[in-house]
Amino acid sequence: MNGLGPRAVLVPDLGDDLAVAIGALERLFLALRAAEEDGAALAPPLAGGAALAALRRLWRAVAPTQGRQGPPPAGRLYAHGGRPELVPLRLVDVDPVDVATLSAAAAALGRGANGAGPVRRALEESGGDPPGTDLVVAAAGFSGLLDLADTGESIVLRERLAAAGPGVDVVLSPVQESAYRATVERLTAMWPTRRPGPPPPSGGGRRSPAGS
Repeated sequence: MNGLGPRAVLVPDLGDDLAVAIGALERLFLALRAAEEDGAALAPPLAGGAALAALRRLWRAVAPTQGRQGPPPAGRLYAHGGRPELVPLRLVDVDPVDVATLSAAAAALGRGANGAGPVRRALEESGGDPPGTDLVVAAAGFSGLLDLADTGESIVLRERLAAAGPGVDVVLSPVQESAYRATVERLTAMWPTRRPGPPPPSGGGRRSPAGS
């Protein structure tokens, strides 16, 4: 356990992008764990499954914010006056130690990608979507989303959403809408693969790609 305790962060709904990347990262970390069991030497936090465990804990916290997944329904977010519907920002409690672990894992993946050891082999063999080279960026982007420094705007939004409670539709005031747009710009800069689009229709769910 750490002495910091969980931190409440704002997470945008990135559609399928984040879920796809987390699933691919999990498979990469599983491949590295298998290589380590076969005798490969890995740098921390890739060693010992630490990065894999941190990724899984973080995804369990974040997954319900991505799309409309099961009951209770995720609350909708509206601009001033009730329209249009905005891409949701939702509050998630994450462990700062897990975020730091994933950030360090991204750095270790980046170093390993330029070497000739098990990390580079695992990245080259990962294939699929996204390609292995993009997984370094995905790990850094996911940890960056969860470690963005607070601003006056993000604090305004966090307090508004916390006051409304989970699953409640929220209509923003003009000041809050301005804070929303500034905060979304900062958050989506951490995840450049795709700007979040309009929210999907209600209904339907998606299973978390990361196991327990």
